[in-house]
Amino acid sequence: MKKILVLSAFALAALPAMAASTTVEFVPAEGDKVVIVFNDDGTAVMNGAAPVAYTMDEAAKQICSTVDGKSNCATFETWGSEIGHATPYTTSEGSSGVATITAKTE
Repeated sequence: MKKILVLSAFALAALPAMAASTTVEFVPAEGDKVVIVFNDDGTAVMNGAAPVAYTMDEAAKQICSTVDGKSNCATFETWGSEIGHATPYTTSEGSSGVATITAKTE
């Protein structure tokens, strides 16, 4: 689950402009889907867990975070900011799947 949070933080990289929060659903090729809320204060919350800091590099289409001392980055195929935008992603830990923006708040 922690691995998914880190991956989810990456989905935010697919968002060139952030709202107050952006909700992204990650559906990995293997495993259960995870919903992560990315806040514009640089924190991400997975399934209501404690917030985790993330960084975003739009040029690299990448989001990174560290959970329990372990860093992980997700790289997205395309950028998007609209609800419904879906893009494949891969992580530095070798997992992959599709991330979809499902909600935004101002």
